[in-house]
Amino acid sequence: MTLVSRHEVTVEWGDCDPAGIVYYPSYFRWCDQASHRLLAAAGVGHNDTRDGWKEGTPLVAAECSFKRASQPGEKLLVESRVSRFGRSSFTISHVFRDASGQIAAEGTETRIWAEKEGDARSLKAVPIPVEVRKRLVG
Repeated sequence: MTLVSRHEVTVEWGDCDPAGIVYYPSYFRWCDQASHRLLAAAGVGHNDTRDGWKEGTPLVAAECSFKRASQPGEKLLVESRVSRFGRSSFTISHVFRDASGQIAAEGTETRIWAEKEGDARSLKAVPIPVEVRKRLVG
């Protein structure tokens, strides 16, 4: 059983392009927000910047397929879960559904568990801690 995070997004005027449909970067922003909500729901501390960023979950790949247009005022339910674990990477899958349950979009984010000691060039993937895996499985 995998931990699932759900929350609602209201499509705002500023999320849309001149045609009045959701501008594609909005979905990527919502996927990022949903990933952070999933990690928070699992009680996984990540991307802490209080003492300078040393460990976290940087994004290494993202994709989204758009099934139908969404427009201002529409409410979308975002459902997110970890769909794949690797040694140091994991993929979070996101499904966006409208009020009728129809899929508006589906996206994935691949993130790594990483550490750094210095500038961005020192970033390196490290094994995902066992406790983190357990919490994300639910």
